[in-house]
Amino acid sequence: MSANQIERKIDELEDFVESCKFKPLSKDIILVDKTQLIELIADLRDVIPDEVERYQKVLAQKDEIFADAKARAAELIKRATDQMNQRVDDDEITRQAYAQANQIVQAANEQAQDITAAAQQQAQQTVDSAGEQAAAMMDNARQQADAMLEQANAQARSIVDGASAQVSDYNERAQSYLEEMLLHLEQLTSNVITDTNNAYSTCLNNMNSYLQTVRNDRNTLVMQRQRAQQQAAQQAQGAPEGNAAPAANADAQQ
Repeated sequence: MSANQIERKIDELEDFVESCKFKPLSKDIILVDKTQLIELIADLRDVIPDEVERYQKVLAQKDEIFADAKARAAELIKRATDQMNQRVDDDEITRQAYAQANQIVQAANEQAQDITAAAQQQAQQTVDSAGEQAAAMMDNARQQADAMLEQANAQARSIVDGASAQVSDYNERAQSYLEEMLLHLEQLTSNVITDTNNAYSTCLNNMNSYLQTVRNDRNTLVMQRQRAQQQAAQQAQGAPEGNAAPAANADAQQ
């Protein structure tokens, strides 16, 4: 793993946020897929321990650097010792050899110290940088994740509140519509009953009037018949027997 991979994970997290859709009627609040967000955070957490392990390996290589420096110094000392042993018979050569050997040894020690100091400084800088970078990345990722989760919770609460308000509004509208329909049905029923009663009353009045007319006509016919019979009887009593037949014909005609 490398620092670039951590940066890529953070870039993926930012791209995910940028790809989220805005909440309807909002330009700031987005709708977040909680499962995908948690997976991205988990990937980032998986990458960071690998980076810390890599920096620990760099620290472990410090010992190898020290060992290599010591080996080089020992080689230089060995070479100086060999050269000095070859010139032990000549005092001047021996003196020069000792001087050269001392210089070589001193140079080797200085070089080893320089290499050791550089290795320690590099290792310490690497560890410090890795720790600071990992801590900063974790804090940044945690803050972004907390903000996204808080935003997601706020959006969820807003959606639930909006749905509850809509349901309440729909219930009120349905109740109002039902009351209006019941009132309309009541008025319609009342109108039908009133129209039916009026039609029945009208029909009853017409039938009573017709019945009264029939009764009046019957009474008139009965009275006419009675008068005709009385007249016929009077005529029959006052007329001679020869006129009895015309009277009977008159009764037959009437």
